[in-house]
Amino acid sequence: MKIILFFKFIYRIVKYFLSPTKRYSFLLYSVFKNRPKSILEVGVYNGNRAIELIETAKIFNKNITYYGFDLFEEFYDQKGRINKELSKYPLSTKNIKNKLKIFKNVNLIKGNTKKTLPKFIKKKIQIDFVFLDGGHSVQTIKSDWSSIKKIITNKSYVIFDDYYEIKKKVLNKYGCNKIINSLNEKKYQKEIFSLGDIFYDKFLNYKKKIFMVGVKKIWF
Repeated sequence: MKIILFFKFIYRIVKYFLSPTKRYSFLLYSVFKNRPKSILEVGVYNGNRAIELIETAKIFNKNITYYGFDLFEEFYDQKGRINKELSKYPLSTKNIKNKLKIFKNVNLIKGNTKKTLPKFIKKKIQIDFVFLDGGHSVQTIKSDWSSIKKIITNKSYVIFDDYYEIKKKVLNKYGCNKIINSLNEKKYQKEIFSLGDIFYDKFLNYKKKIFMVGVKKIWF
């Protein structure tokens, strides 16, 4: 089983590296390198990334616990949300559960992460690997990070998506640049992955280059 998962991992790395979404090869490589037993993903979207994260982690650990945060069907309750957050249209909780039913220990948490993450961290569950790719507004990413940093240790690894190479005025509203650039270098080690992806953003009406950033807590 682990051999099959390993070859799936290699296939996905190559596939992403040769695709317009090269940065995802670094995401999976980071899971492979850090060998987490618990994964928290903000922004489940269609569940495909969750499958890849879990299967990569299962190369090393049989039992993986996954926590997936998203609005799911609640996304469609508020008009204009896509413009405010530059988000994608997620599947419903039912559809994601169906997709991930092949795995044990899958926990889906529905709702706005400004409310669900602060509630979750009260359980004091430490997380090994975090992928932050939910709402793309600075306000939302800042809120998500303020919760996440309370449940990681020096062994945890956090990946932020949506570090932009774009006009500065956009960075006041969108992307994780402000949060990453404000991190205390004595407390956090950060790595901006060298390969980015170029997209035409129909909401912002111009091209942007997107990178992922890995963050690790430093303990003295």
